[in-house]
Amino acid sequence: MNNILGYQNQNVVVTGAASGMGAACAERLIEAGANVYALDINEISAPVTKAIKVNIMDKDSITAAVAELPDKIFSLFNCAGVPCPPVPPYNTVMINFVGMRELTRQLLPRIVKNGSIASIASTAGMAWRTNKENVDKFLAQDTFEAADAWLQTEEGAAISADGYAFSKQCMIVYMFNIAGELAKKHIRINTICPSPTESAFSQQMEEIGLGKDVTDLFTPANGQYADGGDMGDALVAINSNLFRFVSGCLIPVDWGYTAEITAGQRDNLMNISL
Repeated sequence: MNNILGYQNQNVVVTGAASGMGAACAERLIEAGANVYALDINEISAPVTKAIKVNIMDKDSITAAVAELPDKIFSLFNCAGVPCPPVPPYNTVMINFVGMRELTRQLLPRIVKNGSIASIASTAGMAWRTNKENVDKFLAQDTFEAADAWLQTEEGAAISADGYAFSKQCMIVYMFNIAGELAKKHIRINTICPSPTESAFSQQMEEIGLGKDVTDLFTPANGQYADGGDMGDALVAINSNLFRFVSGCLIPVDWGYTAEITAGQRDNLMNISL
C-alpha cells in the first residue's frame, strides 16, 4: 500500500510549481516519493529534485528546460497559468495553451509506457462546444511559431480576446483530440476544471474588481472555495496508477457545481457543457 499511487522513485515534471495548485501538487508528489522536476519563471520553494527556470512563452526557453529533464518521465503536470485580465489576452493564450502544448509535445517521446499527463483547465473553459469552430481554427496552427503568428493577426486577436476562457477551451479540445493517439502509445491524458480556488490567481482577480461578489456565483452549493491543495491532490490522484484506465476525460473538480448546472438547478452563466 505504500506505493499505491505508483510515484515512488518515478520522475515527474510539474509546471507552475512556484505557487498555488502547482506548488501543492509538487509537495504532494514529494511526499509520495517521486523525483520532482519543477518548472516555473518564479523561484520554487519546495524541496524538489531539480528546479528549472522557464519562460513558457518562449520556445527556446522551453527547449532549454527540456534539455535539463531526465530521459524517462512517468507523469507530466501542466499547472502553469495566468488570469486575463490583468494579463493581456495574447500573453494568456501563449502561457496557458501554446507553451503548454509545446512543452507537452517535446516531452511526449520521454513519457514511459503507462505514463500520464494532467492539465488544469477551468470551468471558464467548459463552453468549448459553443466556440469549437474558432478553437479548431486555432488548433490547426499546430506549431509554436504558427500559433504565435496567428494570435497577432486581426482575426486571431479578435477570436482570442477573452484570453482566459479561450485558452482553457483550447486545452480541453486539444486533450480530446490527442487522447486516442496517446492511447496507442499507452499514455493517458486528462484535464481538470477547478471551481473557484483561493490562490494568488484569485487575489489578482480581486485586484481588478472581480472579487467574491462575482466568483461566488460559481461556487458549489456548499459555499466552499477550494484551495491549491484540493486541486493538487486531484491532479496527483488522476495521474497515478489508481486511475490507470482513465484517459481523455474532462473532470470537474468543483464539488458538484457542474452537476448542478447539468441538472438545471443553477443558472448556466458560462454555457457549461460536458
